[in-house]
Amino acid sequence: MKYGENIFNVTLNTRGLSRWSVAQVRFFTANQDFREPPEDQFGKYLEDDTQFEARTIAEDTAGFLSFLGMSRLSQNDKRLDIARHAAAFLLERQMTAYNIAAYFDNDAEKIRQGFLANVGMGYGPKKTNMFVRDMVVLGVWPNLSNMQVIDVASDRITMKLALRTRILQTEIPLLSSFLDIFGYQYGYIDEMSATTWRTVWEEWKAIEPATAPAAPCMMDFLLYRIGREYCEDKLVEFVCDNGHRFFHFGAKLKLCRQCRASLTPVRRLIPCQVNANQLPHDEDGIAIGRDESASDIWRRLHF
Repeated sequence: MKYGENIFNVTLNTRGLSRWSVAQVRFFTANQDFREPPEDQFGKYLEDDTQFEARTIAEDTAGFLSFLGMSRLSQNDKRLDIARHAAAFLLERQMTAYNIAAYFDNDAEKIRQGFLANVGMGYGPKKTNMFVRDMVVLGVWPNLSNMQVIDVASDRITMKLALRTRILQTEIPLLSSFLDIFGYQYGYIDEMSATTWRTVWEEWKAIEPATAPAAPCMMDFLLYRIGREYCEDKLVEFVCDNGHRFFHFGAKLKLCRQCRASLTPVRRLIPCQVNANQLPHDEDGIAIGRDESASDIWRRLHF
């Protein structure tokens, strides 16, 4: 209610590209596994737009991966197959990525089923949900029907958030640390996480329909940011030589905010373990989720 729909926005710099171009870039990048996403995938399009043409990718798939800087990553054979199959998906239908919506009658469910039926192009449930969400949020396909079928693109961050908030609970402890869950256990938690966030969305619609997003997937990037920026033990409790106590994100702070005395870190915490009023906030009351230098804080508080 306070921040409006902008709180759900995907923070991708599309470099002012047309809707056609945005769709083409995302279609050929969202299906790949990155340790870290390309820094400027839309900027790469500005360097050479022909590299994102389906025909070019089909004829020189290795060249496309090299152009994106992906050829140095592991599982290169798999990446080649994914890019090749994705190019074939468009070529066989004689269309571009932008035309996918019209091809499937502007129906999110039909798009989803069409992607999942084409095994090999890298679009499983998670990445299909993510791609459709991006196309809607970025204004490429603003009028899709059946958006309610598109779930949160479950990943380790949204799963971790579901488990830590205990909206998803297990009857017995997980058999290993969260990041080491593989096989059936991982797959089941992944599936249940998506179901859980759908339940949250349904509850949200029932309680506050005016602010509820149009589909579960529209919560995706908000949840991702919460998990990435806050669901870690990077909140540090400090005490200064004069006894002042407060919390700060990160352990780099050296001087007390109140008296400028030297500080001693006491313990690390996850932000949800602390009363929200005690968290560091900016001038607008928004919790700060990153480390700031002492000079940054001093400047913000006093100038």
